[in-house]
Amino acid sequence: MASDEATEVGPAVPADIDGILEVQEENQPEHGGSLSARFPRTWFDRAIAEGWLVVARVHGRVAGYVAFTPQAAQLEVPVIRAMLAAHPEPAAYLHGPICVGRAYRRRGLAGAMFRAQREIMRGAPVLAFIREDNEASRRAHAGLGMHEAGTFEHGGVRFVVVAA
Repeated sequence: MASDEATEVGPAVPADIDGILEVQEENQPEHGGSLSARFPRTWFDRAIAEGWLVVARVHGRVAGYVAFTPQAAQLEVPVIRAMLAAHPEPAAYLHGPICVGRAYRRRGLAGAMFRAQREIMRGAPVLAFIREDNEASRRAHAGLGMHEAGTFEHGGVRFVVVAA
């Protein structure tokens, strides 16, 4: 990421939740995004309290976020259960969702958030999934150093499992 004093990346705080929810909404399929789940405010409250969320802020505004959780924190999400059934990795954290607001893409924010996440996690193994047809996300995750570790299907959609 280019050095920009107006950009900061670090742990999310409660004041970030409204911005996180805006970025999440912008990335929902009905708005042209490719998220496979919508988390409620209460989930983000817990993720912040547990230290599972990194945000990128540009001029104080949330520009993106990434979650990294123990598997149990997302087991209520059917696609997560399907991924773990197809690719069990008990020691891995779940990486994602990772979202960057439309106006902030291609600035290196995803990479900066991923590096911050990995530092906080001390390099623990992580898993994530991407829709098989989402070439941009597959390239982005490869650029983060993640490798494709398998595939699975859920709800008639094919997904790729990525790991680091």
